[in-house]
Amino acid sequence: MGFLEELKEGKVSEDIKRIAAENAIPLPLKEQFEVLAFLMDDPIVEIADKASLTLMDMPKNSVISYLSGRDANPKLLKFYAEYALENKDYELIEVIVKNPSTSDSILKMLAEKGDEKIVDIVVSNQIRSIADHKILEAVVANPHSSIRAKALAKEWLRLYYSNKNEVEIIETVEEMAEEGALEDIEEIGDLEELETLEEVEEVKEISAAELKERLKNIYNLTWEDIKRLPIPAKIKVALMGSKMHRAILIRDPNKTVVDAVLESPKLTEDEIEGYSKMKSLPQDVVRKIAQAREWTKNYQVRLNLVKNPKTPTQYSLSFLRTLREKDLKDVAMSKEVPAVVRREAQRILNQKKKIKF
Repeated sequence: MGFLEELKEGKVSEDIKRIAAENAIPLPLKEQFEVLAFLMDDPIVEIADKASLTLMDMPKNSVISYLSGRDANPKLLKFYAEYALENKDYELIEVIVKNPSTSDSILKMLAEKGDEKIVDIVVSNQIRSIADHKILEAVVANPHSSIRAKALAKEWLRLYYSNKNEVEIIETVEEMAEEGALEDIEEIGDLEELETLEEVEEVKEISAAELKERLKNIYNLTWEDIKRLPIPAKIKVALMGSKMHRAILIRDPNKTVVDAVLESPKLTEDEIEGYSKMKSLPQDVVRKIAQAREWTKNYQVRLNLVKNPKTPTQYSLSFLRTLREKDLKDVAMSKEVPAVVRREAQRILNQKKKIKF
């Protein structure tokens, strides 16, 4: 059992907790932050206060490294957002705003209370700003917002309020996201099942109430239903919805919606494995997956990308040297990958044979 688990189960003495609140116990970086986050709520005020002070004194590079992770503790994202806001630490603000796990309430707080530069950082995260009109309204209301930031926010709000029925749909989706209702969906088996879905050219208007019911019953959700969603609602569903929602929206024609899928804090490695082998995805989407180190650390993702004809050649070639011999042989024989990739796979295999002899 790790130290954090013992702490949570009440198996750590007060004296040890005091030492931990000073970060004087050798632990991995992530666990250091998690322990301090837990101790911030300790019933002994001195321990709680010391943990908070220790968090403020943590090395900047360690804080940035921790807050950059999708699994950063929501409590610490809020803590450091408030700290950075008060101290005008723009570097830290940028890291927090870029983290997909940062809540809308934190972004709204920064948009409401930030100075011009902080508001600009929030607005630069177009995906999250468009997904919640409350953030946009905070930007417009903030007297420190730049003319450019207000203009962008007003333009996005204009799109938001352009259609009364769309407003109801967007608000319905936002409400479902806040309630966690978008997550309460059965998972699908194989993402490739969605390859057979057909897009429709024309869509009929639908009421917010009807769409809400269709969103709840994911197995009845069609391409037509998805195309009915206004862009802000699609972004919200992409960020907060289920695996099935993301699997549909990853092929949306709007690049901002697709980016929202890839930035979803709920996106899993298994999903990326599935996307990386989907030949129906646009090349831009495949390229973004290939460019993300956090995903290409996964061997199966690299292999899928090499075998996917949509993967830009330079990425396929760079991944080849990391493949096992058996997989290299498959690539060298595949007629789906570009000839240059097949030849390079064969060349690497020949080199390996020479080394063996």
